[in-house]
Amino acid sequence: MRILLINSSFRKNGATAKILNEILRVLETHNDVEASILHLSDFKLDYCKGCSRCFQTGKCYLQDDAEHISNLIAESDAIVVGAPTYASSIPGQMKTLIDRGHFVMEQLLHGKYTLSVATYENADGMSVIKSLNKLFLYSGAVLSGNICIKTAFNQDPLNSQSKKDNVRKQAERLYWNMTKGAKGNIINRIIHHIVFHVGIKPFVLKEKTKYAGVLDHWKRRGIFNATI
Repeated sequence: MRILLINSSFRKNGATAKILNEILRVLETHNDVEASILHLSDFKLDYCKGCSRCFQTGKCYLQDDAEHISNLIAESDAIVVGAPTYASSIPGQMKTLIDRGHFVMEQLLHGKYTLSVATYENADGMSVIKSLNKLFLYSGAVLSGNICIKTAFNQDPLNSQSKKDNVRKQAERLYWNMTKGAKGNIINRIIHHIVFHVGIKPFVLKEKTKYAGVLDHWKRRGIFNATI
């Protein structure tokens, strides 16, 4: 099982990274897991130009690392995203990846398991969790859980046993959900069914040529083939 952990903080040794490293340590105790951390700050990500060309071609015309990261996500069985709280929301480079990464329309996370991680110092850490979980849900993922930790700047986010225990519990829960093939919360499944089958799919099928790239993504992921 391949698990990709994404650190969307610019700080490779900050609070968010420390939590992701602890999750990685727990996951690596299982012999059937291949896990790694990707730091977004190591990659070049330009802003989305809003041209919608990717919907037709299946890939972005910009020559940077967005397609590479998207492919790594597509090749993984589970995704863990860690994000600090900036201005009551996710950091800019994470939003850029969302804009460029073929998530919602192309259903990049179809059938994948996800775990959201947020750190904050003052307030709104759960706003980050909600943003990530909405992305996961709309992109077809099975939501496994979340970790939201309040921590002072430049302090250890795992400075108490209860925090460590929670992180380890969520990491193990992700692993066992994958192992058991858990289907996820029924309410989340209903929400995604409505989002995809009522919102996205009819919209795309009305203009198949314009969304040829999206349809190709669906075919390759085994999402929808009947009338394509």
